[in-house]
Amino acid sequence: MRKTGMGVVVLTCALAGIALAKTDGASVYQRCTSCHAATGSGISGVFPPLAGHAAKLVNADRTYPVQVILFGLEGEIEVEGKKYNGAMPAFGNQLKDDEIAAVLNHILASWGNDKMLAKGHKEYTSAEVKALRGKNLTSKQVHEARKKLKRK
Repeated sequence: MRKTGMGVVVLTCALAGIALAKTDGASVYQRCTSCHAATGSGISGVFPPLAGHAAKLVNADRTYPVQVILFGLEGEIEVEGKKYNGAMPAFGNQLKDDEIAAVLNHILASWGNDKMLAKGHKEYTSAEVKALRGKNLTSKQVHEARKKLKRK
């Protein structure tokens, strides 16, 4: 009986460690590389760069990048004077809250974005993503939200 009890304790601790392990944003980002490239440079005219741009979006409206990943984005946008007209699919049904937070934190820590973040910037959390998930926006509504940012 004692051996069984110890096995349960070891198994419980092992499972708790798995549950507490931090989601790897770089691994989640692998889903994004076909459009945004491994370097965050995007594809000219179709998919915008994340490098040098994602931090500007976060500084303008912290909720906006979460909405883009959750609900997608449809419509022409402009980044640094260049127009892009690809469609970003919604990943809200494919990614968990912690995965979305992790991929955003990875993007914001990469390609110089970290140097552009507002002072006091805090990493995204799964609770923050969960709170926005309930908005159920369309990709066109996300596009309208981008227009309100007045970012180019």
